[in-house]
Amino acid sequence: MGIDYPVGMADPIKITPCPAADRPEALRWLHDSLPEDQRETFVQTLNATTSQAEDAFSGLIWAVDSQGLQGVVWVQLTPGSTAVVWPPGSSCRVIELLLRAAASFLDEQQVVLAQILVSPDSPAEPEVLSAGGFRELANLAYLTVDQKFFPGSQPGSDLQFFSQASNDSDRLGKLLLETYEDTKDCPELNGIRQLPEVLEGYRSQGIFSPKHWFFIQDEGQDIGTLILTEHAKGGTWELTYMGVTPSGRGKGLGWQIVQFALWKAGSGGAERLVLAVDEANEPALAVYRRAGFIVWDRRTVFARLCSLPGEDCC
Repeated sequence: MGIDYPVGMADPIKITPCPAADRPEALRWLHDSLPEDQRETFVQTLNATTSQAEDAFSGLIWAVDSQGLQGVVWVQLTPGSTAVVWPPGSSCRVIELLLRAAASFLDEQQVVLAQILVSPDSPAEPEVLSAGGFRELANLAYLTVDQKFFPGSQPGSDLQFFSQASNDSDRLGKLLLETYEDTKDCPELNGIRQLPEVLEGYRSQGIFSPKHWFFIQDEGQDIGTLILTEHAKGGTWELTYMGVTPSGRGKGLGWQIVQFALWKAGSGGAERLVLAVDEANEPALAVYRRAGFIVWDRRTVFARLCSLPGEDCC
């Protein structure tokens, strides 16, 4: 990659992968251009990434002209054929060019799902993000609940929870597909990735532990699954996924599952449990509010989806 673009009457802008020697300058530029409420997350991501292989920054792309650095975008490759794209907070023409370069890189890497998370006060504009094939997918609410809402003992329930679900990929995969049917949580993602990629994505979050992956049964039949994730710092656990099959919905089972999740987190030493939910999923939001969760942040997800090799991305 190395393309010269004339932009108005200015010098041509060259879009290229950022050389390793210039990486600190490019990352500082990107950090400073992000909305303030995203900078801490960006720093945490960088701290976790610096210990990884050199190609972790293969998607760091910059724009330079005779005056120096004009823009940066970072395509952070993540497990499960996914990526997070960090664009600078600008709507200038340079950003459109960088996003087009990012889209080319995503295609080269055969990334199926790439996401840009936009905060409410971000200056990013949908028409600019669309230059890279990104379109609005969902509005996410990030919820948290602290330990004062954790049950002191295992809550009574008609359901049975069986851990080590990750050890039976075939059974778990079949059950996940059933829970995705008619879901209200980012339904456009259904069928985009293959099941091994989905499972890889779940495993990569936090500290992977099979004992926190559960099959959920009602009267001996699989009706749902629960995935909890412990994070390394801060006493934080995450409700990574909770799903119920269509046959199990409308019976108040979500409440029982959330109570079990709170109890497991508390018994594991968690100080808080967090999760992200599509704000269009009102039934789930109602259960979480009842359990004591509150909103601590919001993001709009812009996504670039490619479900099959060679298929046009949208």
